[in-house]
Amino acid sequence: MTFNEDKKKLNGYPSPLATNEEKATKEYGLEYFRAMYYQWHNNADVYFRDIKMRYVKNRAYAEGNQDVGKYKDLLDVEGDSSYLNIDWSPVSIVPKFVDVIVNGMVNQDYDVKAKSIDPVATSERHEQKKKMYADMMMSPLIAKIEDKTGMKLTNDNFVAESSEEIEMYMAMNYKQSVEIALEKAIEYTMDINDYENIKRYMIRDLVVLGICAAKTEMSKTEGVKIRHVDPENLITSFSAKPDYKNIRHAGEIYSMTIADLKQQAGDEFSEDDYINIAKQYAGKNNNPMNYGTTAYYENGAETYDYDKFSVNVLDAEFITSHSLNYEKKENKHGGYSVNKKPSNYRQPKKSKTKRESIGSTVKVVYTGKYIAGTDYIFNYGLMKDMPRPKSNLAETKLSYIIYQPNLYKMKSRSLVDRMIPFADQIQLAHLKIQHVLAKARPKGAAFEVGALENVSKGDGGTFTPMELQEIYDQTGNVYYRRMDDEGNMTNAMPIQELENGIGRDFATLINVYQHNLQMIRDVTGVNEARDASKPSSEALVGVQKLALLASNNATRDINDAYLNVTKRVSQSITIRMQDLVNFKGLHGMYVNVIGDSSMNSINMMKKLSIHEFGITLDIAPDEEEKQIMEQNIQVSIAQKELRLEDAIAIRSVKNVKMANQMLVLRRAKYQKEQRTMAQQASEQNAKLQQQSAQQAAQLKQQELQAEMQIEQARVQAKAQADMQLKQLDYQLKEQFEQAQHTRRLREIELSNLGKEGTASIQGGVRQAVQQQSAVNQSQMIEQRQGRRGPLGEKEKEEKE
Repeated sequence: MTFNEDKKKLNGYPSPLATNEEKATKEYGLEYFRAMYYQWHNNADVYFRDIKMRYVKNRAYAEGNQDVGKYKDLLDVEGDSSYLNIDWSPVSIVPKFVDVIVNGMVNQDYDVKAKSIDPVATSERHEQKKKMYADMMMSPLIAKIEDKTGMKLTNDNFVAESSEEIEMYMAMNYKQSVEIALEKAIEYTMDINDYENIKRYMIRDLVVLGICAAKTEMSKTEGVKIRHVDPENLITSFSAKPDYKNIRHAGEIYSMTIADLKQQAGDEFSEDDYINIAKQYAGKNNNPMNYGTTAYYENGAETYDYDKFSVNVLDAEFITSHSLNYEKKENKHGGYSVNKKPSNYRQPKKSKTKRESIGSTVKVVYTGKYIAGTDYIFNYGLMKDMPRPKSNLAETKLSYIIYQPNLYKMKSRSLVDRMIPFADQIQLAHLKIQHVLAKARPKGAAFEVGALENVSKGDGGTFTPMELQEIYDQTGNVYYRRMDDEGNMTNAMPIQELENGIGRDFATLINVYQHNLQMIRDVTGVNEARDASKPSSEALVGVQKLALLASNNATRDINDAYLNVTKRVSQSITIRMQDLVNFKGLHGMYVNVIGDSSMNSINMMKKLSIHEFGITLDIAPDEEEKQIMEQNIQVSIAQKELRLEDAIAIRSVKNVKMANQMLVLRRAKYQKEQRTMAQQASEQNAKLQQQSAQQAAQLKQQELQAEMQIEQARVQAKAQADMQLKQLDYQLKEQFEQAQHTRRLREIELSNLGKEGTASIQGGVRQAVQQQSAVNQSQMIEQRQGRRGPLGEKEKEEKE
């Protein structure tokens, strides 16, 4: 079927009321893409070529490479400028401000969070919350049972102490498996697509051009692809919203060679078609006017001269509606069947069976590539793997994600647009400063030659004016005449100093330069505190922070714009991940990265088609929010209402709202713990006092008991000692009596023996006495006779 071109068109575009079969024809796609290109090329209302020219100019300023011809015109330099000693290189003022803003925003930290919002996930979350409430309510009873029995009845899982803790836990810690799997998949997809670099491009586009764009698509070999779209080549339908969600079509204009075109189009075009395309592009895009149409072989491949021609291609897509027509027909068995019918199907007027038409409308996306300025289109058809939210399968979206803050009638002014007028004035001031410096003369003097001629030396000779100048330069003294050649007196000074130098123009130009630099700061909001170019030594730290905060607020719309694109890119990845399981190779690649269990969760999403996700960005707090949060933390710590570990945990939360809720909750919990501890300490103190009194009474009683026991023991010991003493006395007396009796018997025995021995001893003693007496008498006789010495000496000598 061919498209009927005579049907009524809508603003130059083919009718959206055409049948499905007509929309699927190349003729319909050619008319649509041709209208898109015409609007971009010629439409005065939305003149995209003018926008593109503005983008090119803005980027030149942002790189410090703007055309200096306008400055030459403003300085009335026509033709030869060799008489001007000027460096025409642009001053890199705009690039500095662009880099400050871009680099500051690129460093912003955030986390992509996925939350399932479908009924099944909501029910699971509700069941988990009820379980936590049950654990909280049963916790005191279980603790008492464990205390009584000594048995461990619970595990070490988190048990909330209040409903606020439950809500906090569900918001921050509770994650279903599908949510964890999806967050891993989004992180991996962004990583393999180098999203950090894409983000830098988008932020720079927002600063320089005032718009940014990205595109997501599915690749059978590489998975979900994300790429940066250059707004310079972007074509869209009219949009009244900055997020471009209501556009009907979008596309890009870029160039490719006919050789590349042959690879992409395949057998859709014949060689005659390529020759016709080359004919229309001859002399354009730097292509030659003359070329051959005869094939030749180069490196073993058939080649034509025009294969190197550059052609413009519109790669575009548009969204439209498809009618789905079904017929419900009863059969002879009492049942019915449902059959799909073409869009132009009409029920027969006379039918033997009951028929019922069932129809619905769904949105679809057509894609294709149009060779601009020709009647050729290729790769046209329905988009494969259209992104459709599981909650509404009749809806779909374009693969382009665009945001343009402060949009009004498809126009907006970027920060670079605001800077350009003042950057031009700075450049002019810079050029004029160079000119003033080049024309500046050193200090000099004006000499009255008449007053310096014929000045007498005093010896009959005269000085020449040059000699007097030399004397003046060396000594500062001046010798001159007060009379002219006619002999008349004159009052003219012979030498007058000339200031020359730079003069006042230089200071004026510096003021102009500084004024326009300050104007750039005013219109962009990037003050000295943000770029740290001139921090005031007298400004307090708080003042500097307030200045930085004001600057961040001035560029917040840019920050919000790229975060909006990032969030929508994550949503697109989420939808496409559910289609990823259709590709076996890609499925295995993601399993290796995010884990088999996580990938099984994604498989379950695809099989059941029940999960719908809400994507949010947890953005790190800015300086103002950090400062307020830190003040609250420090006040709480100073008042001993917060622990240090709680403060560390609160600082790690990126979501400011959740961080504040955690601060309130941790403070309340800590205060409750402090009150509980104080109460326990009071109870413990009372208990200790009671125990102390009891112990004192017990000690007193024990002391009395000990004294009684000691007295009793003493009495018993005394009685026992007395008894033992009596026994001992009795035993001693008995032993004494026995000893006395034995002694008496011995005495009697010894008395008897003594009497006998005494008589014998007495007889022996008498005999010995008698013998000794005889000896002594004999010795005395010998001494008298002188035959011996004194008595005893001889015995002494014998002993010695």
